[in-house]
Amino acid sequence: MKNSINLRFGVIVGMITVAALSRFLFLTPSLANFSPVGAMALFGGAYFANKRWSYAIPMLALWLSNLVLNNVVYKEYYPTFSFGIEPGVFVSFAVMVTVGILLLKKVTAQNVLFANLLGTLAFFLVSNFFVWTEGKLYTQDMNGLALSYANAIPYVKNTLMSNLLFSAVMFGAFEAAKRQVRALAY
Repeated sequence: MKNSINLRFGVIVGMITVAALSRFLFLTPSLANFSPVGAMALFGGAYFANKRWSYAIPMLALWLSNLVLNNVVYKEYYPTFSFGIEPGVFVSFAVMVTVGILLLKKVTAQNVLFANLLGTLAFFLVSNFFVWTEGKLYTQDMNGLALSYANAIPYVKNTLMSNLLFSAVMFGAFEAAKRQVRALAY
């Protein structure tokens, strides 16, 4: 049983790590917000038995990949070292993990689809609310909040499409592996 737990944990961590590394494949402006991070959050929420790991591992993968992206790939946008922590993104990400925990107790295609729709909506609402509260881009009134959401609409399509694609790959691969390797199915 202990080996089964270790194998399952290792495979889940490995899949989240590979997903985080794939962030470096989609760096063109036309693919803005096309990223595996939403799927990583839902996947961690669904499969880690210890719910602390559900948050810790995907958030660590997000943070480490942010460090590299912000300080190497996009360094011209950061005049000093970036710690890669944007509160709105991490709160939104935690909400998506919670969606995975609550809605994916039983992993089915329908549940994964619904979790993706709800998670994407939650990420959109929370992250853009944080952008508005920073007060740098939008006035601090209802018009500013509405404009914050309106300006983010073009990005939500890529967010949803990537969440669906990466979820299909991650959940599909893990469910297929569970049928082949009994130790993953505990």
